Amino acid sequence: MLFKTSFYVRFMFSLDGCDKLKYFLGLLDAVSPLRLGLPRPPLLIFLSLILISLILGFGIIYSTVSAHRKGDYLHLKSDVLEVDFPTNWFAFSWETVNETTNGKIFSFLMFASNMFSAISIQVFDEIATKQYMMENNLSDVSSASFKETQRFFKWISRKNENASIISSENGTLNVGASKSSASFTRILIKDGFEDRGSFYNVSCTVLSYMKGENLVRIAFWGKDEDCDKASGILERVLNTTLVKSYGSK
Repeated sequence: MLFKTSFYVRFMFSLDGCDKLKYFLGLLDAVSPLRLGLPRPPLLIFLSLILISLILGFGIIYSTVSAHRKGDYLHLKSDVLEVDFPTNWFAFSWETVNETTNGKIFSFLMFASNMFSAISIQVFDEIATKQYMMENNLSDVSSASFKETQRFFKWISRKNENASIISSENGTLNVGASKSSASFTRILIKDGFEDRGSFYNVSCTVLSYMKGENLVRIAFWGKDEDCDKASGILERVLNTTLVKSYGSK
């Protein structure tokens, strides 16, 4: 149920909803059985109740969108994460639970509709954090960024064996209002993306840091030129990211 609810609200947000919502409500009004004059009670009553429920439901979503809108951005606020994301980007959130260890990972993914670029945020609870570090033989969280960029490159290489890393950078960045210090690794992959017979360079940046007992991992990847265009969006995401306590205490 959490996944379904999260998917629905984020989908409405991604429509840049106000104009679309007004159009939909206008469409409901245009096909109202009260105007057509065809159905008769009790069918008329039943259809009216459905319409009222739909209007109330979309009214709640409309007010939610308005309350969380900040110019060209919307503000996600959940029990785990708060962050701004663009109104014209698609966004989804979900939770994954390991049935063996009961470790949980909260994931939030946003991606552009008009270019090849995406940002993901993952928050691991304490159990999932320990499991991730152990399975990947990592002694400190800064190693996680390098590990994930290498994993990304291997995935790219399976699709194009001629792809190669042409630059790599390591460093630290401050994330969110709390100014958490995150380690990052950024790689640039030559010929990592193919579109209609043409190859393009792919950029991948992974940041990782600890928030209490929770591992936080932020990834930003896509066609290099599109990532350049979306760099301001990444900065907004990093500045507004707020991770709350997640999992057992």
